[in-house]
Amino acid sequence: MDTFGSRLRGLREARGWSQEKLGFELEVTGATVSKWETGRAEPNLGHLELFLQVFAQDNVTLDWLITGKKSGSTKTDKVRKASEPSPRAADSQDEQALLARYRRLPAKKQKMLLGLLED
Repeated sequence: MDTFGSRLRGLREARGWSQEKLGFELEVTGATVSKWETGRAEPNLGHLELFLQVFAQDNVTLDWLITGKKSGSTKTDKVRKASEPSPRAADSQDEQALLARYRRLPAKKQKMLLGLLED
């Protein structure tokens, strides 16, 4: 059956990503991705925009992701061009771990760290 979950799983597997890796990119857990893929839960609207950003190079539209049908409409300006690198994608496991640690910091400490990095 062609469902949102099966399309999401196909996109994830085409990239060779684990559920945890996709969850990292979408700021959710791997368990949440599993629930989406199996139809036990559905993403909220905020996550749909992240899907578009993460899978922009695959020319994914919301119409296709949700219904499985292609649309004639174009993507909005909020979605980056396919040739641009993803600002959300970590290039290595070290970078992914560093970004995860940064995201767990309180806002004040994040700001301080960014100040240190500017020098």
